[in-house]
Amino acid sequence: MPDAPNIVAIIPARLGSTRFPGKMLAADTGRPLILHTCQAAARAPLVTRVVVATDTPQIADAVRPGFDAVMTSAAHPNGTSRLAEAADLLALPDDAVVANVQGDEPEIDPELIDLAVRTLLETGVEVATVGSPFGPGQDPADPNIVKVVADCRGRALYFSRSSIPFDRDGAGARPLKHVGLYVYRAGFLRRYVTLPATPLEQTEKLEQLRVLEHGHAIGVAIAEAHHVGIDTRDQYDAFVARWRRANPR
Repeated sequence: MPDAPNIVAIIPARLGSTRFPGKMLAADTGRPLILHTCQAAARAPLVTRVVVATDTPQIADAVRPGFDAVMTSAAHPNGTSRLAEAADLLALPDDAVVANVQGDEPEIDPELIDLAVRTLLETGVEVATVGSPFGPGQDPADPNIVKVVADCRGRALYFSRSSIPFDRDGAGARPLKHVGLYVYRAGFLRRYVTLPATPLEQTEKLEQLRVLEHGHAIGVAIAEAHHVGIDTRDQYDAFVARWRRANPR
């Protein structure tokens, strides 16, 4: 793998959440949710630094002094835009590798982060991400689960909230759920925010479609991913229960 010593995991985190207000600071385990995510990202062997990008002082305080935090604008339209500002605030060189880890995924497998990093470095794509087979009980028709279709080279053809691909004759094409993890060079992050928003991006409400619609490549590594993001109080309570079973007092 090409040498890339500067690999920074940046975790965008806001306090606002429609379905679970204040979830980043929920601390039924004894530590805030955002801190669990920082600790998971830090376990990725290739990651050299973990930084939280937030517009909320309470979130920044919650991860310090163990991790760095940068204060970003509250006006960002999406997480990628917030990451680009964070890269500037951190003065990252254009060739630095940035892993975008979602703040509400405290159980993300660190190996998935490393896999996405290796995909970026070894294939030369502008962006790398991960697709996973669906697990038991997960419905490919669920619009809350984003799907991805990749070509024979492992590059994304499309992302959708709809069930793709449509298996018309029962040929058995395997649907893949998209794992919301992205890896970029800092220079491409800066370029992304200069690209106009695109029709499919706005239709599907998926910011990664802007990359494809402007003709850039997204590499898709395939791996089993079983973690779930925390969108609701019920999901958080289930995470807390799993954490307590794994960490009995």
